[in-house]
Amino acid sequence: MNQQIVSHSIQEITHYNRVLEGNKRYVSKKLATDEYYFKNLSKGQSPKYLLIGCSDSRAPPNELTETDPGEIFIHRNIANLVIPTDLNLNCVIQYAVEHLNIHSIIVMGHTCCGGIKAAMTQFSVGGLLDLWLNQIKMVYEKHQDLIESLENEDDKVNCLSSLNVKAQVMNIWKNPIIQKSWQKGNPIMVHGWLFRVETGYIEELLIDSQTPEEMSKVFALKFKLDSERILQKQASRQTSPTNNTRKRFQLMQKKITQNLKKLKENGGRIEQDIDLQQLGELIQNS
Repeated sequence: MNQQIVSHSIQEITHYNRVLEGNKRYVSKKLATDEYYFKNLSKGQSPKYLLIGCSDSRAPPNELTETDPGEIFIHRNIANLVIPTDLNLNCVIQYAVEHLNIHSIIVMGHTCCGGIKAAMTQFSVGGLLDLWLNQIKMVYEKHQDLIESLENEDDKVNCLSSLNVKAQVMNIWKNPIIQKSWQKGNPIMVHGWLFRVETGYIEELLIDSQTPEEMSKVFALKFKLDSERILQKQASRQTSPTNNTRKRFQLMQKKITQNLKKLKENGGRIEQDIDLQQLGELIQNS
């Protein structure tokens, strides 16, 4: 028994080392074509897309799209879910939209998805996973008649995978970060993809709602943009008590200047139209 464990451990270490050796070969290939490749990569990133995909090891976004590091900002989780209260995902979306200035978000699901299959059964997969898969079960419940009308089990799974992608796209449209970006004049586009593991091809799904304006008004939000806040702040300053006092004080200054001119003209006599006590109070409060 101990010998079997040792043999198995040696095999795992060999596989692990093979991964590190693969990195060395990858670096060598890149440097052979461009000796400054990694130096240029270290200068920063400017991706145009945020891709939210499944953690499944068979669906690597960069390899499937033949894109290089730095071209796609990527977030992955089990079954490519967009849960409104997921702080991790929301931070990724906010950073991508407000700091990286991406112009498209892609939700990519795939066929043969283990998370989708698990959500279609009543067997518990344990703890937090059951809570996570509830999001898929809600999509399944909504479209159960359509899905169950299919005879082939793989077709049922793939149908739910497509419907799940569409549901997550709608969750992105409802996201306050995306809605605010649209209202500020930065229209982020959202796309739904289904990667077919059995063929290698990506299928672009047709989504019913293509913009935030087309979704239910129940989820539509209106934001006070920075320009509106500045105008409101300026307006409040103009009507504030402090500002009114300042205006009154400036008026008193003007009267003093006028009376000083009259003083010179009248040979030293000041007109008694200034309330000196009121002037003193204004000076202390200004």
